[in-house]
Amino acid sequence: MSSGTGIKQDVARLLIEGDLAFSRRFLERVVKGTGETVIPIFCMNSYLSLIIHESFRTLKVNDPGLAASLAYEHEETIERARLSVKLFDDSKNGLDKVGDAFARIIDEGRQAFLGNTWFPPARRWETDLGEYRYRGRLVSTTHTVGFVMALRADALQDFATLGQELSAVAQAQSAYVSQAAGHLPWPGPSFMNSINLDAFETRDRRSERHFNQIFGPGLPEKMKASLTAFQCFLNVLDAMLRDDDNPASAETMFKLRYITLYHVLSSLEKLRNQYEKELGMASRLLLAAMLDHPVSAEIRSGEARHFRNTLIHYTPAEHLVSKLSMTAPYYGLVEACFPARDFPSLQTAVAEHTGRMAALMDQWSGT
Repeated sequence: MSSGTGIKQDVARLLIEGDLAFSRRFLERVVKGTGETVIPIFCMNSYLSLIIHESFRTLKVNDPGLAASLAYEHEETIERARLSVKLFDDSKNGLDKVGDAFARIIDEGRQAFLGNTWFPPARRWETDLGEYRYRGRLVSTTHTVGFVMALRADALQDFATLGQELSAVAQAQSAYVSQAAGHLPWPGPSFMNSINLDAFETRDRRSERHFNQIFGPGLPEKMKASLTAFQCFLNVLDAMLRDDDNPASAETMFKLRYITLYHVLSSLEKLRNQYEKELGMASRLLLAAMLDHPVSAEIRSGEARHFRNTLIHYTPAEHLVSKLSMTAPYYGLVEACFPARDFPSLQTAVAEHTGRMAALMDQWSGT
């Protein structure tokens, strides 16, 4: 990858290289054992798709020769998955359309999985929602996978079939990442070397009963399914990735935590604005604990939007360039956007707040 013609390109190059190396370490592990790594694959798909889409988009400008040589496949799937990271902040969808998408997924699942048992009295035990947990923590559901990857309900019914669908995407992602990051050193293991694959488990639910029990009364099912997706994103970071102590992963881990917190908090604010009157006191208090925390305010304050945009799109805004340095931790991006912080202090605050938010979402869901 060329060094570019200025500090904007240099920062973008190094941010991309860090993310690609992180993705390469993960994909190298999962593509060798897709059958036993199906859950981690779809837990990470939104983030991998974001990194692949945005790195390719930036490389086409900064290093068109390299971009032209890369295998970029499953573009529609990657585009959809990377947008799911925005949650309710997607300008084309927003809260109502995201909710409607979950409503369709819920309905399709019920039509596919319920009312099929030949003995009608036994139908009360039929299930239409699959949960995926790691060490007891919810990290994905069939509704969330359906939303992120636009998979058909019947593809989610059979774990082997699901594995085949995801394997094709993972193989394509791996081909892109291996080519784009092939010149980079191999700095140690992935978080996949630390997690216990035996700690993953699948649970089947009847969604109607399940939704009656989570996030308190007052919210429609589609909003509860949306909140469950938020919960899953946070738990993936807090339960699955937290043991990644590889120094080479630190910047990408920080990025994934920050952008997830940024969009979860913004989306929860939108939900509170629209549904606060329908929420009970316990739900209001838990929302306040999340949204009104000082770190939550900091993550969304001042230059936070430009900071988020740099993490997502790689190229810093023009007005930040004079404040950056190639010798500063994280290239001076933190100090440029958060004058009261440096990279280590914000890195620590974001990691701690990810755990705090994940715990509060688990508490709110009652799961």
